[in-house]
Amino acid sequence: MTIDSDPLAGFRAMLGAERVITDHAARELGSQDVYRSGVLPLAVLQPHSTAEVVGIVQHARRVGVALHTRGGGMSYTDAITPQSARAVVVDLNGMTRVRAIADGDLVATAEAGCTWAALDAALAPRGLRAKFWGPMSGARATLGGGMSQGAATFGSGRHGSSAAAALGFEVVLGTGEVLDTARIGAAEREAFFRPYGPDVTGLFTGDAGALGIKTAVTLQLEPRPAAQDSVSFAFTDFESMSKAVAAVARRGLATEIFGVETALARVAAGDAALVQDVRRLLQVVRAQGSVGAALRQCWRMIRGGRSFLADSAFLAHFLCEGADRRRLRLDLTAIREAVAPLGREVVNSMAAVVQAKPFPSPMVVGPAGKRLLPLHVILPHSAVAGFHADFLALRDRERARLQQHRAEAFVVFAAVGPSALLYEPVIYWEDEWLPWLSATLAEEYRAFMKPGLANPEGRAYVESLRVEIIELMQRHAGAHLQIGRAYPYLSGRSTAFAALLGDLKRAVDPDGIINPGALGLTR
Repeated sequence: MTIDSDPLAGFRAMLGAERVITDHAARELGSQDVYRSGVLPLAVLQPHSTAEVVGIVQHARRVGVALHTRGGGMSYTDAITPQSARAVVVDLNGMTRVRAIADGDLVATAEAGCTWAALDAALAPRGLRAKFWGPMSGARATLGGGMSQGAATFGSGRHGSSAAAALGFEVVLGTGEVLDTARIGAAEREAFFRPYGPDVTGLFTGDAGALGIKTAVTLQLEPRPAAQDSVSFAFTDFESMSKAVAAVARRGLATEIFGVETALARVAAGDAALVQDVRRLLQVVRAQGSVGAALRQCWRMIRGGRSFLADSAFLAHFLCEGADRRRLRLDLTAIREAVAPLGREVVNSMAAVVQAKPFPSPMVVGPAGKRLLPLHVILPHSAVAGFHADFLALRDRERARLQQHRAEAFVVFAAVGPSALLYEPVIYWEDEWLPWLSATLAEEYRAFMKPGLANPEGRAYVESLRVEIIELMQRHAGAHLQIGRAYPYLSGRSTAFAALLGDLKRAVDPDGIINPGALGLTR
């Protein structure tokens, strides 16, 4: 390593000055995620090819500059934010090409900056989609980010997280070498079968970008379903809801299962929701397969209104798909039979909207423009009740301080595969917006969502609450997606585990320049 008086000169020679962005506003946006700011980087780099990423890594090694890879920027765990001033942000939004689609083999390869929505749009005319096909933020979130951080939503009810769809990665290591985790043989056949020997692809799923820079992702596809519908239920208590979700998830009856604490739904069903109701109704109409189906769904939504929000504690939505209407009806009937003894069926407005427009404009702020911080823990169904009780006790204890700091905390949840529930406390508080939030919020929301006044005391309180909630999650031995730097991944691990991961980090990134600090790793 040599300390260069102008470490950016080599990057400019390689990319051109126009793709080495050094103005303050761009660097500030590059340093932020949904939650907060990192250290201002030297520059934001915009490579357009794997070869350029290789060159960036090689030059960064020579001049001792840390590299923080950025896709959609939807992290809230300091996963992508620079931690020192001698760093650059590598923005992969210029690498969006879908390289190959093998219809017969149900495999596709796309560059890491491709969004989940863009890949889905490319696959749709072929009657295909990825096995896991994106988070709710997929209009902005990228394949590389979803695989590095871990993601859940579409397909998670049956298949689990984004890792379930990964067949292989093209990764630029911290040595400057390019590793393809699943190419086979002298002919370098593209990835098609992941469990061939030790799962090298698996090492790079959920690595928080600490083990290399993903430049392309190969995914397992599946035929697109011919029919879809949904059912929603209201529950008087958490225990009934969690039993219902577990019963449906274990049988694989729904492709997605998610829900909210009804108190949050009541807060969200204000001016913003009312303004969008007509637009959402039109989206649902366009998504139905026939005029009759569209009219029936619209009548259900209009007749149902929001009356069910008044007398329930939790809402759960079960989204179903089938190869034909007959199979879909069988699954819907089975869900109703499993859930009816535990809850009350209500209008499926939210579920229908999600199926009609699965990738909406990202909501990077909460109701009325409040700042938001989602946290989450993944637990086996058998352990969720204990965590929920402890979280409620914590929230009850903090009720006065939450009110004092103009903050609220609610619960969101989703099934992740047959065995686990993702439990997500979301904290909302009044505060000014980060520049990234202002730049990212879609125009359609700006009429009814405005930033609050600066609330530094509230911000500090939210940070202390974040730490306490994560400590509670650790005591319950939960797992996490999007680990970043927020969740203590190495805490409680055996010496052998930590040593193995440390050795791997040193092998693939000997200078410690690739997203240092993520997963708790440095060098």
